Amino acid sequence: MSSSSEPHIARTAYEAFLADLRREPSAADYEQWATDHAGDPEAARALVDAGWSIARSSGDLERALEQFRRAAGFGGEVGRDAQVGIAEQLYALHRDQEADEVQRALRAELDDQPSSLETVRVFDDMTEMLSDAGQDHLALEWCQAGVDRAVEAGDDPEVEERRHALLFSRSYLREKLGVELDEEDLEALAESDSSFAELAATIRETLGSLPPGSGADAARAEGAFDGIVLRWVREDFSAVRSRWPESTTAYGDVYETYAGRIQREARSYEQSGATRVRLVSGSLADYEAYAKAQQRDPAAPSTRRDYGEWCTTARPDRVRLWPPERNEACWCDSGRKYKKCCGAPARN
Repeated sequence: MSSSSEPHIARTAYEAFLADLRREPSAADYEQWATDHAGDPEAARALVDAGWSIARSSGDLERALEQFRRAAGFGGEVGRDAQVGIAEQLYALHRDQEADEVQRALRAELDDQPSSLETVRVFDDMTEMLSDAGQDHLALEWCQAGVDRAVEAGDDPEVEERRHALLFSRSYLREKLGVELDEEDLEALAESDSSFAELAATIRETLGSLPPGSGADAARAEGAFDGIVLRWVREDFSAVRSRWPESTTAYGDVYETYAGRIQREARSYEQSGATRVRLVSGSLADYEAYAKAQQRDPAAPSTRRDYGEWCTTARPDRVRLWPPERNEACWCDSGRKYKKCCGAPARN
């Protein structure tokens, strides 16, 4: 909910269009906007979004490929995003030679760019896309290059998030390909394994602590229960960590690590037999109001757990089913497609 005290955030014409539409845009919506705003720099972004929408909704890879190619002609950052889309469609169409040419051209273009968050992001996107396409050796090459570029980019929290994600991907790819793991790889795998085991134990404890005779208990006995996962929205993550450092230490220091934990928690519920997994996006202000109204300790993990359950009925606008469709926006607020973010094979 906005208030008069919040700063005004300027929106581009394309962002305003998406916000004012008040529904999920169709491929036709994206395409029409690009046509109507042919001179706007964001026409390329609309075409990229059209390409992903087409690939998701109709599976018409040739038509999606056409939109990505139109967007690539604009060049720049969005043009590089479009090249990732082109390569993905070509691999899906089994036109591997053409796809290889696209990824080599994109790599050459990136080699001429300074190391920055934007370049590291493209290396991360290509790593996940190539892994998804079964091109594991190429994925590992892009992944290692991305790690190196992240180091070159310097001390930036968002770059560090990307580097951490790339290290997870690298450990997965090296293990899959039988490549010797280094110390960073082993640390990434150990973090993943210990986090998954801890989350599985927490889920078993939560299910076992349901009060006897409750509707939830009966549902569990029948093998039908919902998994409810609370995650803090990205913009509130640092404030939550600062407010209650002792009880949130398992979150990690960067959102990418935290998002990986949430993804594993959701997957643990799914593997434990949950009928459905509901992901609750919690905000700090709403949570503190809940804790005050309930006279609960906001630092207690049990309060956070109960807040997540409360939101499923009191805040339905904050709840979505997990996992999203592969081409939908990722649940973690990264702005990336789910399949290129928390749903990427290298992170699962």
